[in-house]
Amino acid sequence: MITFDPLAAMKELANRLATENAGLQTQVTAFPSGSAMLDARRDGRAWVMAYSPSHGFGVDQLHPDDGFTTGFDFVSTQFEPAARRLGELTHVEFSRQAPAISLLVVQAHDIEKSKEFYGLLGLSFAAEKHGAGPRHFAAVVDGMVFEIYPCRTNLAAAPLRVGFRVGAVDPILERLRVHGARIVNEPNDSPWGRRAVVEDPDGNRVELTAPLPSQLHQP
Repeated sequence: MITFDPLAAMKELANRLATENAGLQTQVTAFPSGSAMLDARRDGRAWVMAYSPSHGFGVDQLHPDDGFTTGFDFVSTQFEPAARRLGELTHVEFSRQAPAISLLVVQAHDIEKSKEFYGLLGLSFAAEKHGAGPRHFAAVVDGMVFEIYPCRTNLAAAPLRVGFRVGAVDPILERLRVHGARIVNEPNDSPWGRRAVVEDPDGNRVELTAPLPSQLHQP
């Protein structure tokens, strides 16, 4: 006769959830009473599956001082429904996270000229060529890849607006001014910090912002 082991099942579930969801941290804790707790955490949020011999399984987001039957959104005497609920809950929560920008590509009539322009902002580029694709330049900015590609044949560059947070706006703007860049908006203080807008060689609007001295000391 096979005896169901709630603790072993919860440990197996914890390992599976951690494997399926990158960045999810799981921990299973057993208590002398025979109860057990599976905690799942990511990016400051937490979910829990609790087991009690007298109540079964409870699943919910983790909140302080929750009672078992009154504090859990989902309660079941069976493990499998509770496991499905925890998997659904973490999946829904992950899918609600705001996406992060990982790639931004601008098209340029002259990629060397555009590389020089963005280099004045402090970006460091490497030349790349993927297979039969065109030679282009790529830089990494706070984890985001910023690329300069040549315009496709007979097509004009597609203007866009891109923003960079820099250490100081005014010195960079003066370098760009000497370089001949068109200044769209001169530097001014705003709720977002010191701000200016310029155009790159293909007419793309480039917004530069830097924190004001008062903002540097804010928590």
